[in-house]
Amino acid sequence: MVDQRGGGTTVQASERTLEIVQTLRDREEATLTELARDLEMPRSTLHGYLSSMVNAEYLIKDDGAYRLGLRFLDHGVATQRADPLYDAAGPILEQVAEETREIVWLVVEEYGKAVCLRKAEGDLAVQPYKRLGARLHLHDIAAGKAILAHLSEGRVREILDRHGQPASTDATVTDPDRLLDELATVAETGVAYNDGESLDRFRAVASPVCLDGEVLGSIVVSGPKNRLRGDRFRETIPETVTGAANALELELLN
Repeated sequence: MVDQRGGGTTVQASERTLEIVQTLRDREEATLTELARDLEMPRSTLHGYLSSMVNAEYLIKDDGAYRLGLRFLDHGVATQRADPLYDAAGPILEQVAEETREIVWLVVEEYGKAVCLRKAEGDLAVQPYKRLGARLHLHDIAAGKAILAHLSEGRVREILDRHGQPASTDATVTDPDRLLDELATVAETGVAYNDGESLDRFRAVASPVCLDGEVLGSIVVSGPKNRLRGDRFRETIPETVTGAANALELELLN
């Protein structure tokens, strides 16, 4: 196999392997025939990839179907805990969850997407669309807007050009200039809102975590509109999340 450092069969093989992983992630499991159809690969070629990945314990083959193995979990947990925010945020998220009784997330940005790094659940917590490790658009969630507000306009536009501003609901902001206006307010107040923009009848409030002028992530509380309303939505929870973000910033300085 020739390694041409930017092209050639080694790079192509790596890209194919990643395509297989992503397809199995999306499908949960699939047979050789199903994967060959989805990936438009010859069965014989694909079988070689799959056999190698099974031998390396990255895939499980069961009754003719393939699925991702738990070796990926090992890598995922190691990556999650390598982030300096992870350990420092744990007690703070738990305190916010207990106080608000809702679900609390620590969210970071990677490659222009929001990534859910850690969570804590209050006794009324609901989580209709987020999960640990989920990669989400930044423009329609409070946590994402809290992060975007502390990036340069050039970086924000680069992210929007790459990932777009798809409308999840009728309330989603899909105009870049309108979003930038909102981000200016977020930068000034330190609070970002999601009022049914990613999911109908669901709200969230977030505050950024910054250190030495760099945004590291955000803390967000989310819940149903019937619980996040009035002063609780506009005053009480914003005070709680900004306090939590400030506490995390101080913890990171120690």
